[in-house]
Amino acid sequence: MGSKLFSFLICIVISLTGCSIINPEPSQAIEVYTLSPVLSIAGISTENKAENAVVLALSPIRSSRALMSPDIIYRDSKYGYNSYAYSRWSDSPAKLLEIVLQQALSQNYSISAVIPREILPADLSLETTLLDFSHHIQNNDTSMGRVALRVYLIDSHTKAVLANEAFSTEVLAVPRNAQGATTALNQASGIVVEQVNAWLVKCIASLGDQ
Repeated sequence: MGSKLFSFLICIVISLTGCSIINPEPSQAIEVYTLSPVLSIAGISTENKAENAVVLALSPIRSSRALMSPDIIYRDSKYGYNSYAYSRWSDSPAKLLEIVLQQALSQNYSISAVIPREILPADLSLETTLLDFSHHIQNNDTSMGRVALRVYLIDSHTKAVLANEAFSTEVLAVPRNAQGATTALNQASGIVVEQVNAWLVKCIASLGDQ
């Protein structure tokens, strides 16, 4: 009797296993997020370019390996560096921010044209290093989307660094998850890009006064 019961149980297990193979449990869908372009920059008009408007070469944004992947990074400790399992960017943060930055800089009335790298003669070039683009989860049940970068304005002819500046912005992420993080990082990106644009206006104007 015991052997018959054992055989019966084995048959049930095999049957259930077969059903799970035929009808596997659906895996959780991956949510994909992107950065929205900056539609307009406060105080900057694109209708009339300045007489001393320059051609600017925009180099690819450099960053750490983590920010060169589509992972959405979150930090839940001082040195923690993790990524959301079921959420990702449509491209790497470095590439997405580069596209947004190029689109925004084209609105700058001090810049006549923005070109990639230096495939054509350019007056100035902008080098950018992305330092942070992540979701900072804090102990007090709050979290922030933080974007930090450093830019270098370079004379394309002499290769001299004319100016450099660091920019950093944090925006409250609500809810405290990947969706809230991407919304906050979109907003923070827009703020940082606007700051870079305003900084370039001052830099280019000072060059014209020399």
